[in-house]
Amino acid sequence: MLFRMYGMGGSGSAKGFEGMPSAGGSVTPGQVQRLEMNLAKTMMICEALWELLREKTGLTQEDLYKKLYEIDMRDGVLDGQNQAKVRDCPSCHRPVSGRHGACLYCGHILDESVFRME
Repeated sequence: MLFRMYGMGGSGSAKGFEGMPSAGGSVTPGQVQRLEMNLAKTMMICEALWELLREKTGLTQEDLYKKLYEIDMRDGVLDGQNQAKVRDCPSCHRPVSGRHGACLYCGHILDESVFRME
């Protein structure tokens, strides 16, 4: 329900991976299945957390949609993603991709967030 708003519903197949380049070679069916299982579990956990929050706090669907919009627009594009932009390292002043939590040149930690992807 929540994820369908942004077109993130699971398809149950590997169709979305066909023709997609991979840094480490080809994507195996086992890898796709593992990713789909992890995504399904993550979606279920998010749904359970939302239901608990809604029941315990009185938040509404409208509150959730407003927050999703706010988060989606943090990167300046309404696209169902929150992509961090390239930024300069405060230590060595070289450009660092938003996907990296630390500078690749000097190792300075840029992202102390609990949501940092490693």
